[in-house]
Amino acid sequence: MSLEKSEAIVLRAVPWSETSMVVTLFTRDFGKVSAIAKGARRLRSPFESSLDLLAKSQIVFIQKSGDTLDLLTESKLIRRFRSGQVALLPLYCGYYVAELLLGLTEDNEKASELYQVSDQTLVDLDRGQSEPETILRFEMQVLKLLGHLPTFHLCASCGNPVQSDRNGPGALLGIAAGGILCGICIAGQQQVIRVRFPTLDCLMAYASEEWNSNPLPIRTELRGEVRFVMERFISHLADRRLRLTDFLEELKR
Repeated sequence: MSLEKSEAIVLRAVPWSETSMVVTLFTRDFGKVSAIAKGARRLRSPFESSLDLLAKSQIVFIQKSGDTLDLLTESKLIRRFRSGQVALLPLYCGYYVAELLLGLTEDNEKASELYQVSDQTLVDLDRGQSEPETILRFEMQVLKLLGHLPTFHLCASCGNPVQSDRNGPGALLGIAAGGILCGICIAGQQQVIRVRFPTLDCLMAYASEEWNSNPLPIRTELRGEVRFVMERFISHLADRRLRLTDFLEELKR
């Protein structure tokens, strides 16, 4: 057992007993961890509001070995997520950030850059940044940092350059294959969708951007198809449709 300190974003908090909770935290230094917060449900909790969903806190915890839950000993609030006081869409976007991290990251795998991306995304949502661009940038960075970014220039099956007719109806994108497909490799592939070239250009632009850059505006007429593609890719990776997806329909408008 060792005593550890880190910044953390609260992804989930569920009752464990009459007075305690089990919290899932995405930390800067240790990745995703789950810990027991004893006394967190008491009226005068020693953790106060530092374990509210999406709060950013400075934590101290005892790291246990094996499958045993860690023990959270201290948590001091750094910043609340306040978007719910403004509108529902940024609130749902924040919840989606948490659900994506819960569904696609592994326990106890350090991901300091992904922590920074997640932290900045929540800050941008709180500042009123445009939700479609903020969420697409976050999704692309998650896929990039976790090694799941779709291929857009080479065939996802054979690795050869894909020559696409820009005057045609669009490119063929293999969800299960992990990117665009050439005419030879398309046979026998499952979950293949046709994507218009302007939409593909938008996705490629976001895939090449740095996480701390200002995202390019997504043209209104592309938003529906952009969301469709991202929902299909992320559902495939998570092996299920994320619950918050149904609350983000406004991102398509």
